[in-house]
Amino acid sequence: MFIISFDAFCGSATTATLVVFAAALIVARALTGGPKKNKGSLPYPPGPRCLPIFGYLLSIKKNCHLKLTQLGKEFGAVYQIFLGSKRVVVVSDPQLIRHAFKQQVFSGRPDTGLNTLLEGYGIINSGGALWHEQRQFLHSVLRDFGAKNMGPNKISLENNIQTQVSEFLSTLGATMGAAVHIRPHLARAVSNVVGSILMSVTFGQNDSGFKRLLYLIEEGFKLLTVAVPVNFMPALRYMPLMRYAYRKIESNRKETATYFAEVAEKHKKTLDPERVRDFVDAFFVEQQKAKSLNKQTYFSDEQLHQVMGDVFSAGLETVTSTLEWSVLFLVRHLDIQKRVQEEIDQVVGRDNKPELKDLPYMPYTEATILEVLRRANVVALGNSHATLEDTELGGYFIPKDTHVLPNLWAIHMDPNLWDSPEEFRPERFLVDGRVVKPSYFMPFSVGRRMCVGDSLTRMEVFLFLTNLLQKFDLRVPHGEEPPTVEGDTHASMTAKPFQICAVPRNKA
Repeated sequence: MFIISFDAFCGSATTATLVVFAAALIVARALTGGPKKNKGSLPYPPGPRCLPIFGYLLSIKKNCHLKLTQLGKEFGAVYQIFLGSKRVVVVSDPQLIRHAFKQQVFSGRPDTGLNTLLEGYGIINSGGALWHEQRQFLHSVLRDFGAKNMGPNKISLENNIQTQVSEFLSTLGATMGAAVHIRPHLARAVSNVVGSILMSVTFGQNDSGFKRLLYLIEEGFKLLTVAVPVNFMPALRYMPLMRYAYRKIESNRKETATYFAEVAEKHKKTLDPERVRDFVDAFFVEQQKAKSLNKQTYFSDEQLHQVMGDVFSAGLETVTSTLEWSVLFLVRHLDIQKRVQEEIDQVVGRDNKPELKDLPYMPYTEATILEVLRRANVVALGNSHATLEDTELGGYFIPKDTHVLPNLWAIHMDPNLWDSPEEFRPERFLVDGRVVKPSYFMPFSVGRRMCVGDSLTRMEVFLFLTNLLQKFDLRVPHGEEPPTVEGDTHASMTAKPFQICAVPRNKA
């Protein structure tokens, strides 16, 4: 529930609420839209004509990424729409996105109604000096935990992941090849990776606390599908459906914050600055340093609790969904699954566990993972940025406080950039047997606010997937159709529920 995404209200049931609300309003302005010029010489971006008051909100009922891609074909790679009274500029040119998002002026976060629930804390939806300081710190901690031994027991990050991989494979093996929904098993394994790095916490298979935490996070994502329009029309907060969703989001956030606060308090009581166990310990060490130097920083307990929520929910959702999509594409393309398995057998063998050191020698496997990231588009629409002052992009005037939305789906499915983009083809990332990532490949976005956990995500996906395929053949249950590639859009793009059979390879 910690990620507030534009795409979150795709497929929501908010249209009826908006129509009812419309009846209570008097049309107060003329239609907006079409290129206009600012005080200087640059025009505003083009865009569709929008309704008074509501802008384009009523026209986006589901699958926002597809609707916005369609508008891009009509109005170009940079165009504007109004959602309520908010100007949103949608960008689907990869060069312009890279150019914009490396600039400070595009690094803001939109000031929205839902963001106020977070009181300015966290890392995903915060901005300004707090965001800059905390992002640098988070990046530093993740880098150190990935490059060095972590904790008093000298357990490396890779070994940490491998421990969860082994438990995941054991759980899957216990199904004896029967049909199973793999997502819950992936979610617990990934949660344990993130939980151990973040706060030295892992969850058992029947852990009621974990089930409650997972429920709150998943419910939060779904509630956003109802409440996100409040970001653009704050008055909607007082409509019954919106009011319920808004209050439920707030109560869920408080409950999850209480959980993380309790974990943090236990860390504070057992803290040893010479034996840093995890992210929470590292945070408290920095907090103590700042106090001893009488230095003004943002290392408050409230900030810690929200960052814990941000990192846990984002790390859980992104990696779990990517792994689930990986399984989906591999059961749809058994020839590709077989090629990956052959590469694993050739480089690693059947008896040794695949490790990160094997990655440079497994180009087809890496290309397959990259193709999953491209084709699945887990983050179909990147998180909105906000302009900190008047600026320009692509020859258009972009006013201060404009929402700037990167349409990553449009980029990754652009036939001018990718040959037959609808097809799942790992070979598109291979040139003369070597992995090549084009500049227009950006599954984690780019620039100052790109996903700080991209390296960890790639590590987890590689280790989980290679170990899984080393031990099992993945198949669609007998008599069932292959799972659809059409996803569900909430805070991220998730696969529709499906079952697979994990058959031990030595019995296939």
